Amino acid sequence: MSGTVRQIIVATDPGTPHFLRVDWDVDLGAGFTLALTDGGSAWIGEVSEDEVTREANNVGATEERYVEDLLQALTGTGEGHKGLYSFHITPDQCHLSYQKMCNDTSVHLGCVELQPATDPLELIRELIGHSLNHCIYLESQNCQLLEDNRRLKWEHQRILRELEQQVRDKEMLEGDLYSRFIMVLNEKKAKIRGLQDAVRQLHQTHEEGRQRPQRVDGRFYSYWLLTYLAVLPSLWT
Repeated sequence: MSGTVRQIIVATDPGTPHFLRVDWDVDLGAGFTLALTDGGSAWIGEVSEDEVTREANNVGATEERYVEDLLQALTGTGEGHKGLYSFHITPDQCHLSYQKMCNDTSVHLGCVELQPATDPLELIRELIGHSLNHCIYLESQNCQLLEDNRRLKWEHQRILRELEQQVRDKEMLEGDLYSRFIMVLNEKKAKIRGLQDAVRQLHQTHEEGRQRPQRVDGRFYSYWLLTYLAVLPSLWT
């Protein structure tokens, strides 16, 4: 069973604080019970599932939407509920009604018949006990959330440190690769310049040989050919 206790302001008696407890099994749409006290007197009431359905039809809303408004009105859950709902007690203290303000218009949400509690003091003790237990639960939840927050913060810092280290490693690796690339590139350039000089020298020697009128010894061509074949593979390494 679920239940909540909250303080409400009764429009017909705004100077007296009232405390409302609401209990239900599945959800408010299946019916609920409530207890109301002003610190001196106490009342109890019950709303059946049929009454919830009837009130939803009277309002002209779907039952799901009506139950949402009912939950916010009676338990104070949801954002922006403050000032949106109001409570009224009849002068004979026999009925508690609750309304919702829509565009400056009061919409009747429901009414419950109140019965005087047979033991007001015991009911008040139960309300106080329920409130204390709820405070203990909230404190436990708060401690758990604080612990989770510390853990997530530590995890965030750890991940941040790892990312920073990875960035530094990446920069070092990029610098090392760039240095190696420059070294290999310079070696290739030097080798290409050396091969170009060798080819240029061979070409010059060949031209000089062609311009000579006398017969050139065949051994010169053999030497030139062997030198060219030796240089050629270096162009591709």
